[in-house]
Amino acid sequence: MRFPYWLPNVRSWFNAVALILLMIGIGYLRGYAFDIIGMLIDSAPWLIGAFLFLVFAFPIVTIAFLHHWLHTFLDVFFPDSRFPEDELHAGWFPSIFSWWEAVFGWTSYVLAFVFVLFFLGIFKSYCYSPDLSVLSRNLSNYIFSLPSARFTILQIIVVAYLYQLEYLVRQRLIAAVRQ
Repeated sequence: MRFPYWLPNVRSWFNAVALILLMIGIGYLRGYAFDIIGMLIDSAPWLIGAFLFLVFAFPIVTIAFLHHWLHTFLDVFFPDSRFPEDELHAGWFPSIFSWWEAVFGWTSYVLAFVFVLFFLGIFKSYCYSPDLSVLSRNLSNYIFSLPSARFTILQIIVVAYLYQLEYLVRQRLIAAVRQ
């Protein structure tokens, strides 16, 4: 059965759920990393740029390696799980395709996070007073706590549609190259 193009396929939903769950786990690790970085910055404040780069690059590196190892594992049992145009790269270091998936996954997560915060900000009032300190305190507590089910489900939906868009663009480019 063929689904309409505007409806994300199963692969897009799987990628979206896996990405959001992975990013929730990385978010908890990032909280611990910020505590450690806070202690280290007291003794070496000139390293703040390097620490922040490592904290924000960590999700991309993690996604790239997990994507590569997952596809290496899946290629043994399901050799048809990849697109034929993807390069097959043996070894422990990710290929350019895995790095693309990592950058796209991180960008999708950030876009979904911003979109869902904006969407929930329109439809849910965090506070009734115009005091911005109360609003920022509510948002900071909301971001670093366990995400609500509504927030997570909306993120999964947005990321699934972004993965569907990537799938459609890839199919269009593959069709153009084959002609």
